[in-house]
Amino acid sequence: MSITRTRSTAGLALALTAVIALAGCSTSSDETADANEETFTYALVTPGAAGDGGFIDSAIAGTVLAESELGVTGRVVEAESVSQQESVLRSTVATQPDIILAPGLDPDSLLAVAEENPDQLFGVPSDIYVDELPDNVQAFAINVHESSFLGGYVAGSLTETKKVGAVLGIDNPGLNQFFYGFEQGVLAACADCVVTPTYLNGEFADPSVGQEAALALYQDGNDIVFAVAGLSGQGVFTAAEQEGTYAIGVDSNQDADAPGSVIVSVMKRVDMTTYNLVDAALNGDFTAGFVAAGMADGVTGLSWDDGSTVFADEGPATLTAQLPDLEVEIADLTEQILAGDLEVCDALNDPSSDACAALGLEG
Repeated sequence: MSITRTRSTAGLALALTAVIALAGCSTSSDETADANEETFTYALVTPGAAGDGGFIDSAIAGTVLAESELGVTGRVVEAESVSQQESVLRSTVATQPDIILAPGLDPDSLLAVAEENPDQLFGVPSDIYVDELPDNVQAFAINVHESSFLGGYVAGSLTETKKVGAVLGIDNPGLNQFFYGFEQGVLAACADCVVTPTYLNGEFADPSVGQEAALALYQDGNDIVFAVAGLSGQGVFTAAEQEGTYAIGVDSNQDADAPGSVIVSVMKRVDMTTYNLVDAALNGDFTAGFVAAGMADGVTGLSWDDGSTVFADEGPATLTAQLPDLEVEIADLTEQILAGDLEVCDALNDPSSDACAALGLEG
């Protein structure tokens, strides 16, 4: 159902301990100005600090775009731990933003606050693993298995040891959607490759933990590692540089985080879904419930799709010489996936599929 609400008073101060003011808002269009006497406001509540190089930074980029294009204004509010999230959300509700954006927060905390405040809109730009949502919550489910397959195909094509790894923040269906799609891609390019995952038990914000896990994989002969671990993934890149090996980035375009070491990034365009949520709330088009989106919707893909040439420019000649032919193969595989001719394991939504069963995943 559609949800509408009266615009809140602008200029209220956020009574929170960890607030980051974003860039000043642009002047809204005449049409928006006529429709709204007061400035539309958002609050972006994040489960950690900016600078993760992943979905938090991507969500912030989406709000910056919304300020520029839509003339809205708002704040980024950091919840430094899971235990803080519910109190931070309650404090944010008290400031009466028109929409609270909440990527990656603890679902129990978010839903408890949302249910107690039915007049407050909440938008989840990237995944919340629950069965139902209250009438004031819209959540994007960005399906990344297909783009992860492409990232895996790149890794399987370029590995020299035939051993490829992955460092993941936690063992759950959402991150396993990345992993099993990636594994399938590796094996499609290199049938006798071995793909080894390592999980960090929820440690998403500690690069040293990611570095330690990646070093173990690299020293065991894995020459390419997929980093799916938030800020901890930066440690994977450090390890790759240290060992003279390679990595696959995630969420944002991380190719330049370790030039010549990060081959490509599997993009999860939380910036786009964040922008879309603000736009919908601003224009009265906010609809509660889940919105599934994937590669066909342009919210996920590879950094190469955006024209990234960092690895082509900085990587070793032995690998970069293979990129032109590999990019042609990736384009062909993308067409097959979008046409429905190539099924990729979706460990989140369809773990019992034939594609998942072929990887040993029990649905």
